[in-house]
Parts: sequence; C-alpha cells; structure tokens
Amino acid sequence: MKNETRQLLRDLKTAAILGNPEAVDLALNGLLGFPGVAANDRMDDGFIEKTILPVGRELTPLKTSFLRPLISHSLVAGRAIGAVALADQYIAGKQATAKDLQKPANDPRLEVRKALGRELLILGNKDFGKLMALGTSWLTNTAPKPRYTALIFVPALAVNHGEQLVGLLAPLDRDSDWDVRVVLVDALNSLGQAGLGESVMEMLHTWASDQNPNGWVISRVLSASWSAAYPAQTRVILGELSSKNGMESQVKSAVEALSRHGVEINLL
Repeated sequence: MKNETRQLLRDLKTAAILGNPEAVDLALNGLLGFPGVAANDRMDDGFIEKTILPVGRELTPLKTSFLRPLISHSLVAGRAIGAVALADQYIAGKQATAKDLQKPANDPRLEVRKALGRELLILGNKDFGKLMALGTSWLTNTAPKPRYTALIFVPALAVNHGEQLVGLLAPLDRDSDWDVRVVLVDALNSLGQAGLGESVMEMLHTWASDQNPNGWVISRVLSASWSAAYPAQTRVILGELSSKNGMESQVKSAVEALSRHGVEINLL
C-alpha cells in the first residue's frame, strides 16, 4: 500500500501541475480501486492522515470547478479528498469558498468530516480570520455534523481567539451527539494546554452546577494532565459533580486520573 500511495502521489502531482484532468482522473481511479476504498469501508485515522490528506493536497493546483464534483462522489474517499483540496484552496484565497466547504462539513460519513477538520487544523496558522469565521458558523449550527467538524480544527485558534472559543463552546455541554462530545473533550483539553486553563475550569464549574450535568465530558477533561495545575478548581468541580445522582463512576475516573498526575483529591 505504501508503494502504491507514493506512486499515486507522484502521478497526481505531475497531472495537477500540468492541469490535466484526464490524468488526474486516471490516477484517482487507481486510489478508488484500492481494496476497501471501492467498498466504502470505514477509513481509519492512519489512512486519512497518510493517504487522504496528501492526495487532497496534490489536487489543489487544479481548477476549483474540477474539484467541486468530488464532494458529491459516490465513494467516501473521493468526497474526503475533494474536501481536503477545497479546504486548501479556500484558505489559500483561491476560488473555493466557505459555501463549498459546507457540504463536506455536513457529510453523513464521519471520515469526510474528520478529513476536512484535520486539514483545516493543519492550515490554521495561514488565515486565522477565515478559520474563525468557519468555526463560529459551524459551532452555532443547529445540526451536529458541522459542530463535529469545527471542534476538530478549533484548537488551531486557541492562541489567537481563545476567549472567543470559550464562549462558543459554552453551550455545547448539553450536546446529545456522541461524536460531538468526543471532539469537544479534545478541544477543551487543547484550550487548557494553550494557557486557557482558568477559563476552561470556570466553564466546567458552570456545567457541573447544572441539574443534569454532562458528567462524561467534564470528567474526561479533568482527567487530562494539564488540569493537575488547577487542584483547587478541580476539587470544587468534582465536589459539585459528586453531589448529583449517577455521577459516581465519572467522578471516580477523574479522581484516579488526577492521582496518576500527582494530585490527590479527597471529596469526603
């Protein structure tokens, strides 16, 4: 697979530089014929990182009009590649627009949304303004899919727009979508590691004070190593959480994780 991917990337680079859509189609058909890809099997993170993202990047020299049909491709790999290429073009200021990215941000397959989010995360330092505009629009969307996509790349905005992000993430504690909850934890931990620990702790305290808090998200964030730098706040949050029914396992999990990080929390 590695040799096939390297050859594919070489073929795509040459075809894209020459602007030859037929040669690009031929090379892409080679990828889309890979075992599993043609069957629309689930793409793991390794395949997305090592194949989908590099292939999408090689297509960025092509005209946007050639790339747009890819995000409606019947195969998930084709749509993911198109999403990556259009993301590169959008951030680079080419013809691709924010509207072009809406379709892959709402794709029914998580892998397409993950590929788009990962590429935007990597491109984050090239245009913070554009990325923040996407994040604001998608995080406030009523549908969970664009929220998922945005939460993957918002860590790139932590340094420049951290406090704004905290405000945008504050309403997400009640999000019922499991995939959104998973990446919300990752996003909050990224903000905590980027020097916004106090703000994250304040938000977690507000969440824990709710009548029916999302204990899983709160405990997972408090289980990260960066939270060990805030023992007093962590103790208060876990104390609040432990006063709610059904939170025993989440609190226990966080206390055990903090102990491994050198912080002992006694809630008795």
